[in-house]
Amino acid sequence: MSSQLSLVTILARDMSRTKAFYTELLGFEVVPAFSSPAGDFVFLRSKTGNVDIALQDVAKRGQKPTLAKIPEECGGMQLGFVVEDADAVYRDWQSKSVELRTEVVDMGQGRTFGAKDPAGNYIQIYHVYRQTQEIQVGLKQATSRTA
Repeated sequence: MSSQLSLVTILARDMSRTKAFYTELLGFEVVPAFSSPAGDFVFLRSKTGNVDIALQDVAKRGQKPTLAKIPEECGGMQLGFVVEDADAVYRDWQSKSVELRTEVVDMGQGRTFGAKDPAGNYIQIYHVYRQTQEIQVGLKQATSRTA
C-alpha cells in the first residue's frame, strides 16, 4: 500500500484565532462547501500544495468518532510549511506576536524555525536552498519515470 499525507486535523479551542493563523499567515483558503455553517468545523485548502487542514472545535468534537477521544495535547506532531524565505516570515511573525519556539537556524539544506499556532500545535517553517530544490525536482522526475 502507498499513501500520501492529504489532510491534517487540528483540534482548536479558539477557532477564529486558529483559522486566522492558517489563512492570514500561511495562505490557506476556507472551503465553505466542506465547512460547517456554525463554524465548529472549518476545511482549509492549500493554494499551492496537496495537503489540506481541517480545524475542529475541541468542544464540539464528541459527535465525530475519529476525534472524540483524542486528547487535546496529543503531542508528537509538527506541521511543516515550506515558504520562500523563512527569515522574512520569522521577522513578520515576531511583529504579530506569534509564539516562536526557536530562532531561525540553518538546517544544512535550508533555513528553518519553530513556532506554535493558537491551538498549541507545533509548526515548522522552512525554505530549502535552490540547489536542494533542483535535487528534489530531479528526484521527483526520476521517480515518476520509473512508476
